Amino acid sequence: MVFGNWTFPKRERGASAVLVGLMLVPLMGAGAIAVDVGALYAEKAQLQNGADAAALSVAAECAIDETTCAGPAGGVASTYATSNADDALATALNPVINLSANTVTVTTETLTDDGAMLRHPLAQMIGIPSSTVYADATAEWGTPVQGSVIPLAIGQCEFALSPPQEGVENPTRILVQYDTVDRMECENIFLAGGFGWLDTSTPCWATVDVTDPWVGSDPGNSIASSGCDVEDDIVPLLGTTILIPVYDEIMGTGQNGQFHIATFAAFKLTGFKFSGQNTYTDPLAPSCTGNCRGLQGFFMNYVSVGDAFELGDGVDTGLTVVRLID
Repeated sequence: MVFGNWTFPKRERGASAVLVGLMLVPLMGAGAIAVDVGALYAEKAQLQNGADAAALSVAAECAIDETTCAGPAGGVASTYATSNADDALATALNPVINLSANTVTVTTETLTDDGAMLRHPLAQMIGIPSSTVYADATAEWGTPVQGSVIPLAIGQCEFALSPPQEGVENPTRILVQYDTVDRMECENIFLAGGFGWLDTSTPCWATVDVTDPWVGSDPGNSIASSGCDVEDDIVPLLGTTILIPVYDEIMGTGQNGQFHIATFAAFKLTGFKFSGQNTYTDPLAPSCTGNCRGLQGFFMNYVSVGDAFELGDGVDTGLTVVRLID
């Protein structure tokens, strides 16, 4: 025993080292959560992006030709999985295509230089050296039959005169002018052309269902009456492909007029001119000057839509939509 200067008994020597060792375990666990779990989330997000893109791409190919889409599907899925991974290390399982249900499921998983396991630098200290990360996505394709659209419809004659420009390097743009005028140049058919405004169910949106095809018309040529704000609702659509109802018959006039909606068309909007100063014209499209009111753009074969649209058996115009459902 030492008096005046207190010291640890011999039996307590090394206790602090044991205490520090015990504390390291939860510290390493916390580090694993902060670093390794964060890496897992980042990897998962990249894989999900790849799976989503791959599923939509394969669905688009099947929408064009169901008889040939299965062959290249595996290569398409792997390409999207790799391109969406920051380190280009990802792979995809062979897509599962269900032609009777019009669906395709793509599963992507992480890929490292020595296998399909993502290594955990810190978690391996507590017995979790690696794990497999995967993501899957399911897309479907079909014909749109019901949904909410911007409140205008295009005459079937416009569609008949202007074939879709899918895959064309320099697509031919058209001008679809306002008002329901007869288009005598339509071969063997004399249907109304141009476009007309539809009655809205909510501001700037009209609900259209081809199984209940008659939709009321709004005879005014002002977009303001539709409840649309040009800057908020229409300008963001420029350069995108949208679904537009196609009518094949008109009944009545003015506020009592109705359009008979036969189907939908995919239209890539490149410019427009409405009343007032609401003008964003496309210089590559036919001009719209003076009192002209119209839409500029070109038709497409398919478009991606959200789950608000119902798919089913509609008039075959060559249009098929694709969307993610899971």
